[in-house]
Amino acid sequence: MIQEDELIREMLADKRLMLRSLHPELENAFWTTLAERSTNMINSFLIPGIIVYLILGMINLPILYYLSWGYFRSNELYNLIYTYVCGSICLIAIPVLLRKSFFGRHFYQVMAVVCFFGVLSTAYFSLQFKTPWVAQAATYDVVLVYILIYFMIGMKPRVIFTIGLSAGFLALLIAYLQTVDYDFAWYSNEEVVRYVYYVVLINLTGFVVSNVNIAKERVNFLQSRLLELDKQHAERMSDELIRLTREDPVTGLANRRYFNERMSEEWERAQRSGEPLSVLFVDIDHFKAYNDAYGHQLGDETLKQVATALHQFLYRSTDLASRYGGEEFVVLLPNTPAVGARVVADKVLAAVDALEIEHRKSRTAKFVTVSVGVATSTPPDDGISIEELIRRADEGVYKAKADGRHRVCVYDEIHPE
Repeated sequence: MIQEDELIREMLADKRLMLRSLHPELENAFWTTLAERSTNMINSFLIPGIIVYLILGMINLPILYYLSWGYFRSNELYNLIYTYVCGSICLIAIPVLLRKSFFGRHFYQVMAVVCFFGVLSTAYFSLQFKTPWVAQAATYDVVLVYILIYFMIGMKPRVIFTIGLSAGFLALLIAYLQTVDYDFAWYSNEEVVRYVYYVVLINLTGFVVSNVNIAKERVNFLQSRLLELDKQHAERMSDELIRLTREDPVTGLANRRYFNERMSEEWERAQRSGEPLSVLFVDIDHFKAYNDAYGHQLGDETLKQVATALHQFLYRSTDLASRYGGEEFVVLLPNTPAVGARVVADKVLAAVDALEIEHRKSRTAKFVTVSVGVATSTPPDDGISIEELIRRADEGVYKAKADGRHRVCVYDEIHPE
């Protein structure tokens, strides 16, 4: 992310680079983004566009009928209808094709075919009009089609330039082969000269202007991408800050501060719902002696292993294991009665035993062991506080140590009602 960030800033510093391709990955992402935007725009304006297109066709029909020369009138009307039919096919075909997943992934190939057919059909029929003013107006229609594909579709300028010239001159060739009424010597036929002039001029102009527009789009894309990267970086920093304020740096478990926050939340929830709330206090036996014998580095490794053993039995997202201080851990078990908490405590005891971490200075066993105290609140009958619940779990630990360590003591069993 940082490398991409720096790369984008370097590119934005030199705007001349926007007239050339970006880094391959960024260039692919740019055209993908442009294709998605063009697809959404086409789908959004499809129905209004078809309606406007058909309205224009209905308006042009009577105008063409009354203003075209009588001898050519039928020919002009047929050409106009054919032109609008082909245009409608192109308009309808685009969203139909793009709706398919295959064509959606090949936006530019689909659009290239549709644009080629649109230019070819419009240009061809524009050459079939005989009335001079109608033929000139039809040439303007060709120009309009070129403008649409250069500035609305968002394809690469060189691709549109190739499509525009090839489709335009192919239409002229087809018209020449099928029509005998024209003298197609470009230097002597006014309609053909005007047509060639417009095709060449609009393609050259469109090519230059669309390159400038694409350069601006690249700048917008890079700025948008840079903002996205900055946002992601800020979110990561925020998440990291939250993690650091909640996590114990040695064990990776929750720290005491976060435990207190969650304890308050779960306590309030238990008071409202009447569900039991259990707490386990876990203390590593003879840990000071372990540190003195093996060093603090191995002591930290042992804390991590015990923390992992604690965490593996917390199956619910509401359960929480945290380092309470030194070699002490505390486990929060919402909606868990004393019996269930005792089961978890026994599993923790067995899991730490299974680690078989050597402890030569222990007076309890030859390996690292823990003592566990369990306390449960069942609101609203017991009427105790958070502090009292934690004190009871702590008392369970002291009782376990007093009885020889390496065991589980439940407060309710120590002080039966």
